[in-house]
Amino acid sequence: MFRRVVPSSSSAQNGDMHRRVTSSSPLISDDYIPRTVEHIFINYRLRRVGLLRAFGTDVGTLYNLCDPGYKEDLSLYGYPDGTWDVQEACMVLPPNLPEPAVGINLARDRMRAIDWVTLVAEHCDSWLLSLAFFFSVGLSRDDRGSLFERINDLPTLAEKVKEYYPGQLNQSRIQQANLEN
Repeated sequence: MFRRVVPSSSSAQNGDMHRRVTSSSPLISDDYIPRTVEHIFINYRLRRVGLLRAFGTDVGTLYNLCDPGYKEDLSLYGYPDGTWDVQEACMVLPPNLPEPAVGINLARDRMRAIDWVTLVAEHCDSWLLSLAFFFSVGLSRDDRGSLFERINDLPTLAEKVKEYYPGQLNQSRIQQANLEN
């Protein structure tokens, strides 16, 4: 499931699946800043779940939303309610939070699809880690170490993409090597 803000009248009439999902829980609202190891890890894990959906079952939608003809630089966002969206940079996050990779749409047509998805997954891994450690600024050294261990126990998004598409990724690398020779 991914997010897209649409007018409520069109959502209600068309049963639009791309509507924004919101929640009243403080652990998954967009403006909630987690302050404990447990809450930071939950925030990290739920954002990761949304991004995994983008790279797994929704990869066709992700690929189509990242039109390289779009003039603005786009970014892939994972939200703390387990959803994802592609939007213009700086349109979603408060100004003090780390931004995800900008311009994921620009390289899409210059790369094989699987290589592009892997590249975007690597950038999303970096963004998730920067968010987690941004939130952990007020934690003690031991708490930050504990958070890192918990995050490190999970496979990265790039590793999961390689699991989802193993043959395509290997074939892509072989074809690229043949072109360089």
